[in-house]
Amino acid sequence: MSEAGRRARAALPAVALLVLATAATLGLSTLLGFAPRPPAWRIALTFAVALALALVAADQVRAALTDWQGAAAAEWGAHRRPRRNLVTGDVTQPRRDVDEYTGEMKKPERLKVRRPSWVRLAVTVPLALVLAALLWVPQLPGHAAALKVTSFFFGYAAYALPVLPLLLAWPLPRLPREPWPGRLLLVPVVDRRLWRGAELATLGSATLLFLRERVLTRSTGIVVATLGLLHLVRGNPAVLDGGAARAGGLFGFLIAEPLAFVLAAGGAIALLGGVLGVAAGIIAASVGRAWGTVTGYAVLAVVVAVPLGAVGAGHWYGFEYYLRTENGHVVVVAGLSPTHRQAVHDTNLAVDGLSPSLRQLFADGLPVADYADGDRIAKVLAAPSTAAADAYAGEQFDLKTGECFDWIGGSSQLRYVAQCNAAHVGEVTFVGHLPFTVDPGAKAVDTATRAMCEQSYGDYLGVPFGQSFLPLEKPLLPPGLDKTWHARPVIACWLNSVGPWPLKGTKTVAALQQKASWGPSGGCKIEVPDALRITAEQPNVRCLAPGPEQRLSVPGGGFNIDLEFAAIGKSAGGARIGAGCFDGANLANGYSFEINADGVIEIYKHAGDQHPKVAASAKPKNAGPPTTASTPLQVTCKPTGDGGVELTAFSTGNRKATWVDKENPFTSLSPRLVLTNAATGGVVMTTMIFSATRL
Repeated sequence: MSEAGRRARAALPAVALLVLATAATLGLSTLLGFAPRPPAWRIALTFAVALALALVAADQVRAALTDWQGAAAAEWGAHRRPRRNLVTGDVTQPRRDVDEYTGEMKKPERLKVRRPSWVRLAVTVPLALVLAALLWVPQLPGHAAALKVTSFFFGYAAYALPVLPLLLAWPLPRLPREPWPGRLLLVPVVDRRLWRGAELATLGSATLLFLRERVLTRSTGIVVATLGLLHLVRGNPAVLDGGAARAGGLFGFLIAEPLAFVLAAGGAIALLGGVLGVAAGIIAASVGRAWGTVTGYAVLAVVVAVPLGAVGAGHWYGFEYYLRTENGHVVVVAGLSPTHRQAVHDTNLAVDGLSPSLRQLFADGLPVADYADGDRIAKVLAAPSTAAADAYAGEQFDLKTGECFDWIGGSSQLRYVAQCNAAHVGEVTFVGHLPFTVDPGAKAVDTATRAMCEQSYGDYLGVPFGQSFLPLEKPLLPPGLDKTWHARPVIACWLNSVGPWPLKGTKTVAALQQKASWGPSGGCKIEVPDALRITAEQPNVRCLAPGPEQRLSVPGGGFNIDLEFAAIGKSAGGARIGAGCFDGANLANGYSFEINADGVIEIYKHAGDQHPKVAASAKPKNAGPPTTASTPLQVTCKPTGDGGVELTAFSTGNRKATWVDKENPFTSLSPRLVLTNAATGGVVMTTMIFSATRL
């Protein structure tokens, strides 16, 4: 047989072991869903790498096979062929435990076990005890810091670190090789020169031989394969967000990521499974030669089953659950950190229609117990009415949905319920249970409470949150909840009063007493004492209230606006007062209804720097002009069925102006007060009534 043939035959055991282990791991991981099946070319590349490793490990695997055969022969005797009696023709089997020539019992030949040195024991045993104390005893000082550091590097394998020094206590036999030439590293320092080519070649080959032995024949290979597999089956977590610390740590990341980049996750899992199988087989053979095949089989089972069992369980267990959004849906994500996704469960809840706070809560990742708990919490937050409560209990009061209340002794002391058709401070819009059974943290409680109030806002007022200028006030939480948590606490949501009447179902989007900022534009001043005063401080300015700070616009929204203005004075010159419907995102666009000094209602369309007058009413009959008399005004802006916008304005004295904009209309609008000053500065418009409702 040629030299190449002998080498190929010698490599067959290694090829069979590594390639079969790789194939078995690939099939098992694909079947169990650890990773999707890689493309065909990546599978071929995976087996090519496995074949190359098998050729590298051929000597070690051949030696391990010899060890195992020696252990079996020592226990059962040498196998010989049956002998046939030439006279009788009978076939006799030789006894394995009796010498066929002398008839004496044979003593099994065992490999002489080399006892570990006292120096080795003195190093490994105390190290194992120290690691066990630091990592396994939570009450010990330094436990948290030690676990945090080791978890960063080794992930969940940090809990097994105390066992590793014990594996080093008893040395396993190895193939003869030259010691690793570490002295070559000191050449630039000792000899003050760079390495020669031969020295680099020697250092490189020795390093490869050292790594081959450590990765393929020692417990190091088990550790390397386990860390890489933990990282892969737990969804390739990142290092910086803490996810890798709950998988294979930094080392698992460095082992697995390059392999996954080249071979895909499925191929990387298969190759690491093959490495684990080779290392386990060689270790078991060495142990079997020293302590018997039964012990070898036991070690093989433990070395293979424990890592693979832990890794397999890690694919399904040990995750946190978070409510997140994905592809327009609310989902429950199983992950190792708020940004990590291992598995996703769809709650069948669409993101459209959720309030801003609720979207932000899900964007940040809301911790939940499991998929079922996430389903329940998401549906309650999206539909608070399903968790309504009878009453909210304060320290000295109870409140129910729809009740109004007043303060005594300042805004921090709520004392009694008041009539909604009389003076009151606030109105309760919702009373219900937060859906949490365990404390999710103060930030999550505050955000979820706000989200439930926003979601219930539209059910009470008749206008969805974000489509009205009326702001929600800070929700009421149970007294002492920040100190003593209890499941499903009751909260109360409320709005500030805008007048001596209830807000329920009124569809109010703006009011004179609203607490939202009026935000004047440049050259204008807004004051809100008993009435709203808008001052045009400069001539030729257009003052809108609320100003540009309020960017609210309702797509396709229609409004009714009721107003009443006090007389602006004869010195107002050519100033015009009124209301309008403007695009909150760009107040240069929209429509205005302005009453001039003669009392005529004029309708303007504003498009950037273009302000054409598109309609006007007749002069008032039996009604004073705005310069000398108070002026009421009713305005309507509403979309038409054909995509246009219908504009209508009424006032006393049979004044009516209407117009329908069908040419490039503005359909995203919000109500505003308007003061246009055409003469001198200092004109003041005092608004006594301002109320806007959705159509």
